[in-house]
Amino acid sequence: MREKVRVCLFAVLGGLLLVQAVVWVSFLRDQRDLAQLMNSIASPNLPPSSQAQALLAYLREKPPQTNRSFFLHPAFRFLRASAREVSVGGGNCADRSRFVVVMLELHGIHASKWALYSPDLRPAHAVVELDSEQGKMVVDPLYGLWFPRSGGGYYSISDLQQDPDILVVRLRELRALQAQPGTEPLERYPLNRYVYTHSRTINWDKSVITHDLYAVLHSVLGERLNKLSRPEWAEQPAIMLLLLISGIEAALLLGIIFLGFITNRARPPSPLKNLQDFGKKNHRVSV
Repeated sequence: MREKVRVCLFAVLGGLLLVQAVVWVSFLRDQRDLAQLMNSIASPNLPPSSQAQALLAYLREKPPQTNRSFFLHPAFRFLRASAREVSVGGGNCADRSRFVVVMLELHGIHASKWALYSPDLRPAHAVVELDSEQGKMVVDPLYGLWFPRSGGGYYSISDLQQDPDILVVRLRELRALQAQPGTEPLERYPLNRYVYTHSRTINWDKSVITHDLYAVLHSVLGERLNKLSRPEWAEQPAIMLLLLISGIEAALLLGIIFLGFITNRARPPSPLKNLQDFGKKNHRVSV
């Protein structure tokens, strides 16, 4: 019985390895296509701020609804749309932020998604902070926003957290110019909800488990938790899937090793071994 279970585990392991290979090939293909698209949107020789602005312009005509696409198979829909799907079908603020992060990384520009929390501490919006040629820079891919300083450079998440008027003044300036930099009209920007005061690098309210985990970690780390570096693979459904499959494979291997150990211990000794043991006993007696 145990041997049959081991055979089944090996079969499942082989199937997972095959799925991993398919995922990896698909990921490499998508990365190649995205790299070509990024080069057509913005030259890698441009400053990072200009490349980010070019990405916002590319997204301007894309639909703002949540992208219901999926990577490779509907079973992986829980990982949300990949950057490649967003490049075709657009998406909401989180989808667009994922797209901007992935595209900038293709040109070696570090960027990270941030979650904006409303005053009642509910996740409300998503933006991107990137390393520009003049320090940190925040862009809002849904409203086409960025926040230039009057003396040069750009405002960061930290700046916007400390001074909420930066957002108010920027919106007022653009509205006065009747500008339409993003997909959503600036007149619809909900200043009572999309604020930077309580922004976090990770949306911890996606499930009850992560919400409770945040409460535990926050009691230990305090506000440092809200600025925890967000892993780059968090914007790559393929990489998340590969990591998930690797974890399952590791568990299967441990199960196979454990069953092999149990089987060997439970196996009765062979007749030849019994005969050898008997011979050793007789030899001791004769001596």
